[in-house]
Amino acid sequence: MSKIQEKLPNTIWILAAGLLCVGAGQTIVFITIPPIARDLGLNEIQIGSIFATSAIAWMLLSPVWGSLSDSIGRKKIVIVGLLGFAISLMLFSFTISLGQKGLLTGTLLFILMVSARVLNGIFGSATRPSSGGWVADISSIDSRSRAFARLDSGFSMGRILGPALAGLLLLVSYTAPFFFFAAGAFVVIIFVTFQQSPPRISSSETRKKISMFDPKVWPFLVISAAFGICNASIFQTSSFFFQDVITPLSEDYIALASIGFMLSGLGVLNGQLLVADRLQTSPGSLIKLGVILNCLSLIGYAFSSSLVQVYICLFFFGLGNGMLGPGISSSLSLSVGKDHQGSAGGFLGMVIPVGHIASPIVSMPLYMINPTIPYLLGAFLMFLCTIFIFSNKRHQWIRDKQYREDRNLEVFENSQ
Repeated sequence: MSKIQEKLPNTIWILAAGLLCVGAGQTIVFITIPPIARDLGLNEIQIGSIFATSAIAWMLLSPVWGSLSDSIGRKKIVIVGLLGFAISLMLFSFTISLGQKGLLTGTLLFILMVSARVLNGIFGSATRPSSGGWVADISSIDSRSRAFARLDSGFSMGRILGPALAGLLLLVSYTAPFFFFAAGAFVVIIFVTFQQSPPRISSSETRKKISMFDPKVWPFLVISAAFGICNASIFQTSSFFFQDVITPLSEDYIALASIGFMLSGLGVLNGQLLVADRLQTSPGSLIKLGVILNCLSLIGYAFSSSLVQVYICLFFFGLGNGMLGPGISSSLSLSVGKDHQGSAGGFLGMVIPVGHIASPIVSMPLYMINPTIPYLLGAFLMFLCTIFIFSNKRHQWIRDKQYREDRNLEVFENSQ
């Protein structure tokens, strides 16, 4: 007998549309900026600094915005995040345009590009934790993983649609894709404005601030950080892997790798909207299955020798990612309780960029030694995560669905 699905509020899809714009905008920046910046006279270190400063700002500010959404309301912070994202994207595009016209050059151009990306990190980091808190506020504990799957599918769809639409918009101008998704963010802001914001927790009701080292929090951040490292590692090195190992005689390795990324994105959407949402898989099962699937697909990827093999592995790696994302988000949401939903989302936003910072330092040098090492190391990391989730009490608490019997989420605190 199939499960009866609880109807989720349409607000979730509106928030997902906001993350779609953010995901598309971020992906376009990663794809288009390196060659454009090089043409404008910036070197590789400067280009890397543009991305690194934004990631650091994102890491530092994400918990702050999440905590603020707990205290002053979700809607305000969501709007601040989308508005900051849109403005920073337009400023970045405007700076590039001035550089291409020769009105900005050298150090001043570099400083303004970094400043625009820092603004993105400062304000853009507000969108995900506040949206996650909002979703948790309006979904029941039994539908939490479905709700987060729908929310996260917005960002995933943005990562797929962004490059596809950018290819068409770049025919208009280099700056057209940036303005297009900035305009999309403004449209979403209008829809968000008309949504009823969840009731704000008054100061008298607010509990003490929760720490990322709290036993209700850190077990899920560990999995998220490991997941982020594996994800960044495979995507930052895959173009090289196609060129060096899979299709060494082809000049179209970038196009072939792009097909692999699209298949991975398709796997992510299947994990989110089919396995997590449609099949109503529990949060604990999503984490367990996602970690195991990622481990196996990374092993298969490391030993792939043909396009068919590598494409299959990338699809299943994406499928595992699509299960892990909502599994971690919903598990942490259920773990921390209703008073700390924004803070929980902020902590996740802080650890997710860890992979993009660690991968160039760790994965790239290892790839130079042997192309398979980064993927085997990622598989080993996922294997350790598998052992961890089966031995950690809080993960066991989630898998046993004790949140159903303990709606106030106090039992675990008293057991420490």
